[in-house]
Amino acid sequence: MKLYVFRHGETFANANRLCQGVKDLYPLNEKGRMQAQVLGQELAGLKLPVIYASPLSRAQQTAQFVAEPNQTPIITLDGLKEHDFGIVEGWEESKILAQYKELFLGVLDADNPETFDWRMPEGESRREALERFCREIEYIKNNCPYDIAGVATHGSIMSTYYYDVFNKFRGFANCEYFIVEI
Repeated sequence: MKLYVFRHGETFANANRLCQGVKDLYPLNEKGRMQAQVLGQELAGLKLPVIYASPLSRAQQTAQFVAEPNQTPIITLDGLKEHDFGIVEGWEESKILAQYKELFLGVLDADNPETFDWRMPEGESRREALERFCREIEYIKNNCPYDIAGVATHGSIMSTYYYDVFNKFRGFANCEYFIVEI
C-alpha cells in the first residue's frame, strides 16, 4: 500500500514561530489555505480514495482541500496528531529557547537516538509520539481496502516517522509530502 503523507498548511503559529503541538490553537491562515488548495490540485490526479487525518483543525482543513477535487472521504484518526510539546505549546520559540534550549532542541532532533526519550514538561517523547503514530499507520495498513491513501498530519511527527522509515532526517515545509510503501 502506498501512502501520501502530507503536512498541513501554514497557521498563525507557523508564521510567527510559536510552538504548535496537540493543542488546537490555530487553524490555517490565508497563506495556509492557499497552500492546501495547491496541494489538493497537485494530488487530484491520484484520485485518492480515502484520506486519513489528524483531528487537529489545521490538518482537517488541509485534508478537506486535498479531498475536494475528488470528493474523497476523510477518516479522522487521533494518533495522527502532532507531537505533544507539553507546557510550551503556544509559546514563542525565543521564549522556549531561553528557558529550555538544550531540552527543546533535543526533543526536536529526530535523528538523535540519545534524545529519543526526552520530553518537554507535561509533553511526550519522540518515542511515545512515534509509537502512537505507527499504531495508526498499522491500523491503516490492516483496515484500508485500497492500495493508496492520503495521510494529513504535522511536521514534527512527519520528520520522526520519516527518520524511522528511511533512516534519514528530513524536515517538512507546510503542505509538503512524501510517499511511503507500507
